[in-house]
Amino acid sequence: MVTDLVTIGKEAGIRDALTVMKKFSVRHLPVVEGGLFIGLVTSGDLKQAVLASMLETLKVGDVMLQNPITIARDTSLEKAARIIYEKNIGCLPVVEDGKIVGIITIKDILKAFIEIMGVLKSGSRLDVVLKGVHGSFDEVVSIIESKGGSIISAGMTIDDDENTHHFRISGGDTAAIAEELIQLGYRGVRVVD
Repeated sequence: MVTDLVTIGKEAGIRDALTVMKKFSVRHLPVVEGGLFIGLVTSGDLKQAVLASMLETLKVGDVMLQNPITIARDTSLEKAARIIYEKNIGCLPVVEDGKIVGIITIKDILKAFIEIMGVLKSGSRLDVVLKGVHGSFDEVVSIIESKGGSIISAGMTIDDDENTHHFRISGGDTAAIAEELIQLGYRGVRVVD
């Protein structure tokens, strides 16, 4: 989450909010009053509210989302991502004792996912549908390691019929790994460089 926050008061003008957003390159602006978090205004809210004749009379409080969905500092990244996805929102203010202490955005969640999955590290991705028997995950890991590969991360795409495991691999002979897995009867084997 971002903790170096830019905030605004509810009596600020729309022009002021737009200026703050542009100056600090933010799209979500927490609204505070007396140090307490009372609402959230987004660039989308402001763009919808902007009519040249009304720009001088509208206040942030007129267009802010009152009682937005918030989370606590100890909310898991997975739960925050699920809320953002299910509610189709762009950010979640992090609030403690009525005060805003941070904000987490889609970009923050994407960054964390990229770091967790090691996407920016050099290597390849090996996709494979595991056999429906105990020990097949360990067998795949063993084959990767026996061919000189190191696993950076592992994930899974859940499907109704079959789950595909995704191994992010550094080094090793990925073609040989894939070939051996196919010979052992694994399906959906694919290497993505």
